[in-house]
Amino acid sequence: MKEKEKIVIIESDVYATGDEGLIKIAVENLLDNANKFTNKTEQPRIEFGPLQQQDQTVYFVKDNGVGFDTKKGNNLFTPFQRLHQEQEFPGTGIGLATVKRIIELHGGEIWYDAKVNQGTTFYFTFGE
Repeated sequence: MKEKEKIVIIESDVYATGDEGLIKIAVENLLDNANKFTNKTEQPRIEFGPLQQQDQTVYFVKDNGVGFDTKKGNNLFTPFQRLHQEQEFPGTGIGLATVKRIIELHGGEIWYDAKVNQGTTFYFTFGE
């Protein structure tokens, strides 16, 4: 079976101020999630980059994967809470909790926009 070609767009020259190791863990977790949840998508696409909103840099990781119903996302950043079955999408259920903790340690925030079968975008900031 031929593997699907995945489009991954990562902006160049993206900078943030903070603990390099922790920021790397946070971004890798978000990209890993995007990769996992686009595996069953016909034409998978993942994007990472910054946006300017007022005087603040907002980073995003966007995918066109399975998404989720935002009404069920209340516990999304709680350890071991999952929106999808383990058999369908394996994982420990701590990735997003880890991401949130790292971002908050840096004085930032994280939030999301998602639609079932249309993908998810995570937005996050670091206190500057």
